[in-house]
Amino acid sequence: MPSFARTLSEIPPSPLVAVDRLLRSGAHTEPVPLQQGKTVFEPCARPGAWERAEFGIAAHEHAPPAGVPALRSAFAVAASRRRGAPVDPGQVLVTSGATHAIAVTLHAILGAGDEVLILSPQWLFATGLVRAAGGTPREVPVFLELGEDPDFDFIAAIERAVGPRTRAIYFNNPNNPTGFRLDERALGALAALAARHDLWLIADNAYENYDFGDGGFLDMATVPGAAERTFSVHSCSKTYAMPGARVGHLISPPGAEEILTKWSLHTLYSVSTAAQYTAFRALATPADELARRRAAAERAWRLADAALEIPHTRIEGGLYTFLDLSRYGDGAEFVRRCAEAGVGLAPGRVFGAHCDGWARLCFTAAPEEVVTDAIGRINKIYWEGGRDR
Repeated sequence: MPSFARTLSEIPPSPLVAVDRLLRSGAHTEPVPLQQGKTVFEPCARPGAWERAEFGIAAHEHAPPAGVPALRSAFAVAASRRRGAPVDPGQVLVTSGATHAIAVTLHAILGAGDEVLILSPQWLFATGLVRAAGGTPREVPVFLELGEDPDFDFIAAIERAVGPRTRAIYFNNPNNPTGFRLDERALGALAALAARHDLWLIADNAYENYDFGDGGFLDMATVPGAAERTFSVHSCSKTYAMPGARVGHLISPPGAEEILTKWSLHTLYSVSTAAQYTAFRALATPADELARRRAAAERAWRLADAALEIPHTRIEGGLYTFLDLSRYGDGAEFVRRCAEAGVGLAPGRVFGAHCDGWARLCFTAAPEEVVTDAIGRINKIYWEGGRDR
């Protein structure tokens, strides 16, 4: 029998699937899946029929590889408003979610063995995507350190990690899983570092609508000198509560459009026309409705913060807090026991090699009263099994 390629042989299957199996095999008839990155909000748009005149393409036709022009233009208008500067629709590539956007970017910029610095803890599939593109991921722990010490020199930590094969820096902001937010000053320092070493920046903006900072979300591409080297990744899954549509988009630096479209063409040809129309409708969601959802997520965080008796990160955005289980002793055992009690948590190890003693909790994955009850259960497990009991 022919052998398989070894590109992803060292990457385990999704750990969230394993947690889901534990929840389903338990005695609880209504488990609480706080391991999942989702909200209880209704989707901003649902699939529906349309006419060619409305969208410029009929429902039965496949879309162009770069995306339906009407949707690309709508994304460009939204980005121009957000950035305060015009974004050409030609810079917009419609993708099958943020995952596809990151994958296309990595394939376009990496050669075999090139390195990507991943600011860590990180979104759990980031390292696998780098490996799948033939690159080498190198985690640089910064977010937990910044959360504990605002004066931590994270730029020096990144600088030490830069090597002769380094091609790019990946980060998500606000950060999943810690909820830490890089502010304008931090983003400016990161942009300056990238310029010094002539590196690409891959800015994962999946949680842009859930930035709780006073100034709101800041796109890395708006930082002086950053636009020419920044790939801005956006997702409809979180902002518009429609993860099943699998629609995102990538805003590329000038000159990258053709190579990115080629990679998209040779991975899926084009995103489902029906899904693109759903995203087109979602973009018409009023700004005050998106603000209401952001406020609801922040309220859910305040309630979770008040209920948790386990040390955890103090967040400034996103949908998660990271639980510090160092006093408990075994993060994986804690996640297993919580699953047996009907509460799903994501094991910390998948967010970084240095995160064994942590677990991620999504405070918007269930109604507020359900989350509060679930936190009561995990508090009990923590005190029953912790070293300080």
